[in-house]
Amino acid sequence: MATFFELQEKNRSKTKWVVVLFVAFFLWLGLGLDLALHYKARAHTRPVPAEVYRETGPGSYQEAQLPPGAIRPYQKKSPPFRPVFTVLIGLLGAGLAWWELSSAATTVLKAVRATPVSEDTKGPGRVFHNVVEEMSIAAGMPMPSVWVIPDRDPNAMAVGLKPGDFHVAATEGLLLSLTREELQAVVAHEIAHIKNQDVRLMTTLTVLVGISALIAEFVARCRYHGGSDSSGDDDSRIGTIIFVIWLLTVLLAPLATRIMALMVSKEREYLADASAAQFTRNPQALISALEKISGAAGATHSISQASAHLCIASPTAADLSEEEGLFSTHPPMSQRIARLRLIGRGMTVAPSGG
Repeated sequence: MATFFELQEKNRSKTKWVVVLFVAFFLWLGLGLDLALHYKARAHTRPVPAEVYRETGPGSYQEAQLPPGAIRPYQKKSPPFRPVFTVLIGLLGAGLAWWELSSAATTVLKAVRATPVSEDTKGPGRVFHNVVEEMSIAAGMPMPSVWVIPDRDPNAMAVGLKPGDFHVAATEGLLLSLTREELQAVVAHEIAHIKNQDVRLMTTLTVLVGISALIAEFVARCRYHGGSDSSGDDDSRIGTIIFVIWLLTVLLAPLATRIMALMVSKEREYLADASAAQFTRNPQALISALEKISGAAGATHSISQASAHLCIASPTAADLSEEEGLFSTHPPMSQRIARLRLIGRGMTVAPSGG
């Protein structure tokens, strides 16, 4: 019998391995090029026979015209491996991720035209504020800022990367269409994303996906002028093979990294659903809320697809279908609801995928 605690642990474990794969893939973008260049350099640093060449200067040789005894033997050393591009790409990724993370919350809230909600707000906004406060206490977290998005489609999102900078926002359509219990469940889902550090994780992965796309575009615009190596040296062949593999990896990187990031996003949605059931002790309320959100079948025009991973449901209406698309940010609503029903019944939850 799997409880939601066991489900949470399973989702965390699956996420961990996908993230490890993601990081390894990203590091290969730098390491592969370094290895290719290293082996190519080794192919041109063979021993220099003392009987044929003599050194005329640092790294300079000419055919020996002197008697063998007058030639100073010289052995050229193989160059050391220098992970230059590995470090450069790592620094680029870290720098852009830091810059993006430092302004992510403000950027998203401005983009969706969200307005702040205070204790003095009347009507649905006041209820929303109170519910966020209640669920923050249930989760054992500081209360985030509360915002309302001017959109009639029901949706909600969480942003924020550090304590004191957490925000929960809901559309006007969500506040008008849900009961208080359903609103509690949705807010608990968003609070869970913050507590589980999903916002930081997904924002970082999204930045890395963008960086891989920039690298791929740069490489695609360049032309490789390595020329042919007539030496047939093993090092040269190894360098060429590594370079070809690296080149294919770079060109496929935007697609591969995006798929891996979406895999993480889907698992974190399941985790947030299970956490919401834990906080509210009422899985049925979240089931009812998801059914209403799915039934609206409209696009959340105020929220772009770039921020979809922050929402309780994809802002694109097409992604609310029953089929799990490869590029969907969320699992199908039917699967999320089915898992919540099983949690509510205390039944074993079947694993999704491998």
